Formats: sequence, C-alpha cells, structure tokens
Amino acid sequence: MKIKRAISLSAYALCIAGAALHLNGCSSTPKPAEADGSSRVPANEVARVDTLQQRVNADRKLLAENGLLRAQVDVLQVKLNEMTSIVREALTLPPAPRALPTPVPLPPAAPLQPQSRPAVDLPADTYAVNVSGVVIRVFHPFAQTDFEPSDRVADALRSSIRGAEQIEVRGYTDSNVVNKADKLIAIERAEKARTWLIQNGADAAKVKTKHFTAGSFLTENTTQEGRGKNRRVEVDIRNQQLAAAGRAMSN
Repeated sequence: MKIKRAISLSAYALCIAGAALHLNGCSSTPKPAEADGSSRVPANEVARVDTLQQRVNADRKLLAENGLLRAQVDVLQVKLNEMTSIVREALTLPPAPRALPTPVPLPPAAPLQPQSRPAVDLPADTYAVNVSGVVIRVFHPFAQTDFEPSDRVADALRSSIRGAEQIEVRGYTDSNVVNKADKLIAIERAEKARTWLIQNGADAAKVKTKHFTAGSFLTENTTQEGRGKNRRVEVDIRNQQLAAAGRAMSN
C-alpha cells in the first residue's frame, strides 16, 4: 500500500510540474519585430530636396501657362461673339445700323514734325520721327504676346536705343471694351517687349511700360486689317540725336 501511494503522489507531482511549465511558456511576452533599416532615406537628402523643388517649379510654370491659356480662350470667345453678331447683322435685310463705340482718347504724345521722314527705310505706320526721338511699332497676331520684330525693325530698334534718354513701351489690344483677358494680354505685350529691349542693349533703368486694354486705336477697328494694326506695341524712344536727324531731313 505504501509503495502504491508513493507512486501515485510522484505521478501527481509530475503532472503539476508539467502544467506549471506550460503556463510559464504561454505567459511570456513575444518579442517585437525589428526593421533592418536598409530602405530608410534621410528626409533632408539633397537629391530628394532637389527633386521636390523641381516638381514645385514645374507645377508653378504649368499653373502660369494654364492662366494665360484661359485668358486667351476668353478673348477668343469674346471675338467669336463679336463676329457672330456681325454675321447676323449682315444677313439681316435691311442691315441694322451699328453704333460705333465711343473712341477712347489717345495718350499724349509728342507731335510729329511737319513733313518729317523716317531716318530709316521703314513704313510710316512702323517708324515715325517726333520732336523728342522716334516711335517704333511692332504688330501682333490675334491673342499673341511674343515680341517678334522683323529683321529690319529689330535693326532700327537696336540702333535707336543707343544713347536713349528714356524709353516708354506701350502695349495695346484691339478690344472695344475693358476686360480682364485683354488687360493681361496688353501687359504681357509691353513686358515682353521691355525684356527684348534690355536683352538687346537698352538700359533697364530707362525702360518703362504702360498698357491700354481697350481703345487708343491707331486706325479704324472695324476691319481685320485695322484690328491687325491696333494689336501692337509702341516703343517711344527719347533720343535727341534721332530727333535732330529727323528735323534736318524735314528741312
């Protein structure tokens, strides 16, 4: 009896010991996974910063181009409405009389010398001599702002800005009414002309710009040819040597 009871107690103790070991194994806290760090990139890495800066610059440029494109689309819509109105009037019998827009006064300019002739061989509507110097005009295609003078006009500009006392650049459109889109076009025409002049030898401190959104027409504005003359940039160059040369040629 004593031997059997000792065996039973030994078996019972072994069961209790096994259960304790099992519980201890289940209650241990699992170790968290550790990253090896091989794919980490420093937040202030130079190459990464440059890449982000390039993306920001590209986005800004795209926004500016989209803004100009929207402005040009608005101008096209305005011109389309005007042309549609003209066609409808032309098809109406008899045509209804059109009221001409009230002319906007031209900005003050120095009067031309009587019988003055250009100092260079350019058309009168492109090159004119006055008492203070010369006025050179560059005409623009519809809704365009790039300053692209012909070779002859470019040569006249380069020679005229030498020794200039002051240069006033004026941007115009062929619009009959003031609106945001044409205002942007007039400003860009003047500013791009100013940039061209500085790149070709003009003193930046002497070049000023103005813009005229509507009116201030050079000629009548009811034909395609007239509108083409009114879409322009005028470069008013104060140069006493050129003015004196013009006076000498007129005498």
